Amino acid sequence: MPRGLSIRRYLALHVLLTGFVLLALSLVFVFSQQHTDRAERRIFDHELAPGTALREVERRLLSVHAQLQGVLLGSTSPADVHEVLTREATQLRSGWAAFRRDHDDWLRDAREAQLIANLEAELPALWDFLERAVTACRRDDRDELTRLLRANWSDLQSVLFGNLRELATLQGHHIGLARQELRVSRQHSEVLVGSLLAAGVVLLGGFAIGLLRYVMRRIAAIEQALGQVAAGAAAVAMPHHPGETEMARIADAIKRTAAQLSESHDAIAILLRRQQTILESLAEGLYGVDADGRIMFANPAGLAMLGYAEHEVLGLPAHALFHHHHADGRPYALEDCPIAESRRTGRVSTRVGEVFFRKDGSSLPVEYTSAPLRNADESPGCVVVFHDITERLEQDRLLRDTIAELQATNVRLGEAQGQLLQAEKLAGLGQLAAGVAHEINNPIAFIQSDIGAFEKYLQDIFTLIDGYEALIHRQSDTGLRGAATRLHDDADLDFVRGDLHTLIAESRDGLRRIARIVADLKDFSRVDDSRELAEADLVQGLESTLNVMHATIAEKADVVRDYAPLPAVRCQAGQIHQVFVNLLLNAVHAIKHRGTITVSARQHGDEVCIEIRDTGRGMEAREKQRMFDPFFTTKPVGEGTGLGLSVSYSIVRRHDGRFEVDSAPGRGTAVRIWLPVKGPACVDA
Repeated sequence: MPRGLSIRRYLALHVLLTGFVLLALSLVFVFSQQHTDRAERRIFDHELAPGTALREVERRLLSVHAQLQGVLLGSTSPADVHEVLTREATQLRSGWAAFRRDHDDWLRDAREAQLIANLEAELPALWDFLERAVTACRRDDRDELTRLLRANWSDLQSVLFGNLRELATLQGHHIGLARQELRVSRQHSEVLVGSLLAAGVVLLGGFAIGLLRYVMRRIAAIEQALGQVAAGAAAVAMPHHPGETEMARIADAIKRTAAQLSESHDAIAILLRRQQTILESLAEGLYGVDADGRIMFANPAGLAMLGYAEHEVLGLPAHALFHHHHADGRPYALEDCPIAESRRTGRVSTRVGEVFFRKDGSSLPVEYTSAPLRNADESPGCVVVFHDITERLEQDRLLRDTIAELQATNVRLGEAQGQLLQAEKLAGLGQLAAGVAHEINNPIAFIQSDIGAFEKYLQDIFTLIDGYEALIHRQSDTGLRGAATRLHDDADLDFVRGDLHTLIAESRDGLRRIARIVADLKDFSRVDDSRELAEADLVQGLESTLNVMHATIAEKADVVRDYAPLPAVRCQAGQIHQVFVNLLLNAVHAIKHRGTITVSARQHGDEVCIEIRDTGRGMEAREKQRMFDPFFTTKPVGEGTGLGLSVSYSIVRRHDGRFEVDSAPGRGTAVRIWLPVKGPACVDA
């Protein structure tokens, strides 16, 4: 190959040569394909089409013979054959015309021309025969048909069918010759294309081999120069010819790389010295492992903690050496080790409280962090930094004990404070309710008395009006009577009379409802004497509580009552009423939009059961487990203290009762209170 050309120029020359070869192959292929297409079209147009037309003429003649024989044998009616013969005659004329048209373009055999002339000579007799046969069929003249078949048709049949068969044989021979010519043409085209293809492949192969040798020589020179760079040579020589621009740029790049590597070697040596100084100065233990978990390095502090010398650990598996068991003595499987996981996944992992084992077999609790040693996108190992946390664990234990004691004290203080707050709240609420009930009672008594007097006065007034109207209507003055009637109608006195009775009845009903609410308030406010045990009607207490909380409950839920008769229960009624209040409030708050609260009361043996069921959001297992803990609440900050259920639990427990809770997310909550009918032995204040 010529010298002084760059690799890009060699490649461009190779592309041009390849394009020329492909163009030549394409032209030859197109020429041969056109020649083959012309040969195939000639076979179809001038050989196959005339042969098909000739066979169609023969088939039509056989059909005419069959139809006439059917008439003579009586299997076909002459009327039907008349139409068929007319159609067949037309098809015979058109079929013969098509044969002559297609065949005349390709006539080249004397015998074939003689056969066609013989057929042409017999055609007038055939047409005459067909016309006479059609006429005989139309007239239903079977004698004429018989004569035609025995005389005319037998003569025509021998001449027509003999010539047609011989002509068809010659036509088939022509088709075979044309197909043979087509095969020879295709073979010539294949030989020509194959020759050109072989020549192109040889030419391109020779050029490619030359280019490959050229490139391989240059690659060998580059490898030699890179070997010198790898050996640490600062100056590298790489010969190349003028005009080889790529090689010139590669030589310059290798020289610059050699100079930079020399500088990098010096910098790496400095970094290694600094790294060794840092490792020796660290107070924390540190070691590194490779991809197989074998120790590559360890600093003096880590070796001192574990009691090893450096030569005793290098190359050994770190996990089997000092991380083989858990703190409780269980074997530590390698696949569960976080250090091995850091090697596999490339993630940083930190553990506190695991143990490393010293050379003498003793262990020390450590906190360690394992981080991958990254090399590009791979993680060939990891580095572990650890320190002894024996003193910290002891301090943590003391701190946990102190915190546990403080938490227990805080819980007891919280319960006591909650109970005190609840007691003060109940006492204040009872006093307020009792005062409100007392203050409302007096106005209610006045209103009830005034309503009675008002009703009597209205009755007297209407009686007086009725008397006046009766006197006026007995007068003879029609003008006076008309004026009185207009006044009566303008005032709509009849409607006013009926409506006033309705208003008085509604006012009396409202007063009765106010009186019932006041009575419920008085019953609910019996907090001052709730320290004493007394028999109480819990159903009445439930009704009083529901009446007092009617406005709060009605906004969110409908109340369904399901009471069975209950005996009087010995208890502190005021405190039990407060339990009802807390449970009903929780049920209302658990309902997000609109729902139902079902209140049930049942007796089971020596116990009564009060159940409050809601259709709210329900509770998860964690919430259900902590629902009676002091200060635990699921409400937003500022909307609940978390003491309601805790105080309720304390009240029921002091009455020797118990709670049962059924709840699931999305299915609501049912809380059942079980209380002994005879009450507790005693209730502490």
